[in-house]
Amino acid sequence: MPKKDKFELAAVVDIGSNELRLKIAQMAKGKLKYLESLTYPLSLGRDTFNKGKIGFEKVEKACEIIRNFQTIIKEYGVTDIRAVATTAVREATNSDYFLDQLKIKTGLAITVMDDMEEKLYIYKLLMRFMKDEIKRSAMMVFIGSGNIGVSILEDGRIPFTQNIKVGSLRVSEMFDDIQEYSSEFYVVLEEYLDSFTDVLQHSLPPDVKNIVVSGTEIEMAAELIGAEKKNLFYHIPVDRFHAFYNDARLKATGQLSKELKIPVEKSELLLPALSVFNNLLGFTKAETIIASQLALSDAMLYEMLCPDDFQAINKDFGKNALLSAAVLAKKNDAVEGHYQRVGDFAVKIFDKMKKIHGMGSREKLLLQIAAILHDIGKFINLSNHFRHSYEIIMGSDIVGLNKLELSIVANIALYHSQIVPSLGDENYRKLDVYNRVLVSKLSAILRLADALDRSHKQKFSEIDVKTTDGELSITVTTDQNIDLEQWSFKEKGRFFEEVFGIKAVIRKKRVL
Repeated sequence: MPKKDKFELAAVVDIGSNELRLKIAQMAKGKLKYLESLTYPLSLGRDTFNKGKIGFEKVEKACEIIRNFQTIIKEYGVTDIRAVATTAVREATNSDYFLDQLKIKTGLAITVMDDMEEKLYIYKLLMRFMKDEIKRSAMMVFIGSGNIGVSILEDGRIPFTQNIKVGSLRVSEMFDDIQEYSSEFYVVLEEYLDSFTDVLQHSLPPDVKNIVVSGTEIEMAAELIGAEKKNLFYHIPVDRFHAFYNDARLKATGQLSKELKIPVEKSELLLPALSVFNNLLGFTKAETIIASQLALSDAMLYEMLCPDDFQAINKDFGKNALLSAAVLAKKNDAVEGHYQRVGDFAVKIFDKMKKIHGMGSREKLLLQIAAILHDIGKFINLSNHFRHSYEIIMGSDIVGLNKLELSIVANIALYHSQIVPSLGDENYRKLDVYNRVLVSKLSAILRLADALDRSHKQKFSEIDVKTTDGELSITVTTDQNIDLEQWSFKEKGRFFEEVFGIKAVIRKKRVL
């Protein structure tokens, strides 16, 4: 029986689309050391992508596997345990019943992670261990069973990210009826992928020098190709990858399984994954594919056992979120001078109200992003632009935000102008109570900040904010006429007073 180590231990149970995984690790001498890494095949994704729901027999099997994992976890004496599920459970119509049965029969509470959050975890760990010269110009690709994530690295920052609802298992299941008998299945596959990735053509820089990929199939391909392994990464020469792919794409899955000596279920996923990587390689000038072994469970263990280091990564990723939002604003012709000034004012008000609003740094970041994006709907139509802003944000990917946070930002932008949050609005009603209040508080602050530059002429660069009992006072210094700003401030201040219970006033101080 394994002995409990004197060092801190943690365990992650990962319910993936193809298999269930258990990893147990510890911190020893400042390094993450793995004590167990187990996988058990169970294709929940085949049920979800084919039938829309997970079959009951697989619910029972999942419970059995998890109970076995729990026995091992107990033997190590691990008390810090996280369990997570991704695409197959997230998209199943009976996901609530599946999770309920797992909780009842194993006692384990499962967190269902959205696709953006899953990729974000992996990107953070990739950035932590990637060499600086690679970060200067690279495409990061994560291919899961149901989704692909594509992000661009420029000088260590991520200005662009895109999530595409295509993955190795999803594609394999879609074309299952022609995959085995068609001699040119690869043609169908490549054309299908082109229809998704051609949207990247005008969004990616033309001279991306590196490609960094992660996912189970690329690790398998690296081993089959015999790629060199350096620390946590395989290095696959592009010419060897192309030779491997060009040979593999001409073969049926059964033949591929036999020749490569891999299970048929893995050969069925290999070709779709290889086709994705081949497709995305065409957007780069990379001569080597850098393939990562890092998975979601590794990132979660790193967060659990190295919290200070992971918190520093989170803080750094906030800068990526602001950069990504600025790229989206530019794409939609937002006026930079206006949104920068509104953002500065919003932050100043936020910081001076800490004892009143009770929010922290993450909420402040969401406010800053909303300030950058609040007017992007004007690109579509000036009339009801705030509604268009909401739709554009909801239809976009912003680096570092999960789907809930994206929804919060979109709602703040929606309510920054004329309308106020109401349970009569479906988008607002869908949020839980905490996040409805959060949207109201942040949109109330943004409304004031926006009113201070209502003319879009940046009449003052600095504001002095003070809070007293029952009043938020903002003093501006200028010789210009601010009647429009004062009128707008008064109008938008009504909702602010309703949310926070204090009156907002604006005072003008003349330049000496």
